[in-house]
Amino acid sequence: MWAGMTLLVVLAPAAAEPSAAEEPSAAAEPSAAEEPSAAEEPTPEPASRRVPGPSGDEPPPLPASEIRSPRFLEPQRLPTRDRRPRGRVTSRFTDRPPLVRPVLRVAPGFSGRIGGPHRAAFGFDVLAAVMLGLQGGYRQWGLMPEVGYSLRVPRLEHRLLAGMGLVYGINAESWTLGWLPRMVWQPDPQARGLGVRNGLWFNFAENGFSVELSHQWLQRGGVGQHELQITLGIDLAMLAFVLADARLAWL
Repeated sequence: MWAGMTLLVVLAPAAAEPSAAEEPSAAAEPSAAEEPSAAEEPTPEPASRRVPGPSGDEPPPLPASEIRSPRFLEPQRLPTRDRRPRGRVTSRFTDRPPLVRPVLRVAPGFSGRIGGPHRAAFGFDVLAAVMLGLQGGYRQWGLMPEVGYSLRVPRLEHRLLAGMGLVYGINAESWTLGWLPRMVWQPDPQARGLGVRNGLWFNFAENGFSVELSHQWLQRGGVGQHELQITLGIDLAMLAFVLADARLAWL
């Protein structure tokens, strides 16, 4: 029995020691060729292009060479049409020649008679004229020959008008002021009338509207009648030229 235990004690250390075949060989160790070299190490990404990590750290701003300003288009504005002549625009010494401007005016309004029947009535005028500039310049003095027709209701009084006025302005870019004297003839079979109408006419700038305040004296049947009339007119000739896109000197 003691002999068997002695044998086990002698054999146990030998079984516990590894054999030479089981020892790791030098070939198993990593070789110098397999070791990662410094040249093959991944290049770190520039700090300016790093994406912020989970910690939320903001990356540094891009260098000035990589920053590009945003591209946007400036709003295009159409150049305004300069219709004024060169030089001193408010004087007569400019290169604008004397103007010729036609006028076809339709003017409804109020007519009030001083004395006699039908004192208050509706007046309606249709007048054709042409303004003739007498000298060059931005605002011009000129003559205005005119013919027209006038109606007064409720009695349906028909009248024919003809006259020669004096105007200042003429061009449509500015206002025009005129004094318009006219001869008046009323072809009434019962009592023909003949008289004079004097009007102060103001034409607004660039829109064709005008206002006229006039006084009329008419001799009928040996009796003189005085009337005051105020009308608001629109220049149909100017409206037609604008719609036709006419390029005239006074537009």
